[in-house]
Amino acid sequence: MKNYPYVIFCSGMTRSASCWSYHTCKYIVGLRVPPEYVTNGYLGEDDTYVDTCLSIALKASQSAGNEKCVTMFMSHDFGKRSVQMILNSLAKNVYTYRDPRDAIASGMRIDGKGYEVAFSKVEASLRLFDLFAMDTHSLLLQFSDILNKPLASTLTIANYLGFDLTNEEINAVHQRTKHEAIKRRNQQRRDNAHSRSDIETIDKGLGILKGEPNSAPKVENPWRYSALSDNQYADATNRLKRWLIKMNFSISPVPTWKQD
Repeated sequence: MKNYPYVIFCSGMTRSASCWSYHTCKYIVGLRVPPEYVTNGYLGEDDTYVDTCLSIALKASQSAGNEKCVTMFMSHDFGKRSVQMILNSLAKNVYTYRDPRDAIASGMRIDGKGYEVAFSKVEASLRLFDLFAMDTHSLLLQFSDILNKPLASTLTIANYLGFDLTNEEINAVHQRTKHEAIKRRNQQRRDNAHSRSDIETIDKGLGILKGEPNSAPKVENPWRYSALSDNQYADATNRLKRWLIKMNFSISPVPTWKQD
């Protein structure tokens, strides 16, 4: 399609490293595309607004008459036009996901709005997962793989986007996204720490971002232990069972940290 821009969406589940995937895409694109040809940003959680911004960006790039333009947006709530572009292979789509119960617990801790609000956000994202899991064009990345194999995950995204990067460039992108993650975690600590023990737990999480780029840290999730009750865990397991099975997560109603 003449003068049609290259479109990238980062549409992951809430609290699943979707910010990481967005920054990774942004830095990868920045290695090959001049900044004046790139339109990008986080568009919030309003599907109508997302589609409106997409329409404006597409019209602007077509008016510029340059097919080298790249449009890249992040949201957890994409509109009908955005989703149809993905399903019709007119846009690249990186969808990150994790155990939905962990995403709920992390959302509760970050937003402080309670279980049902966090649950509804995750459930809405899972409906997109249903579409994208059947769409062989989308790239689905699991949170644990991103956490434990960041360099490999960065390379996977670069290949998916069609950018042939050197090992040095992959490492440079990883170092930049690692720095962004450290800043986000520090801000979370300032905004959400409830006690000294909370700070120590989050500090433990910060430790995974230090060391060699190819380290494979094994750090327990610092959010779920103090945010999701046993009853809430069991309720989420029951209501989300079909997605847990699809994603190959445990369907036991007993929290993993209480299992023998």
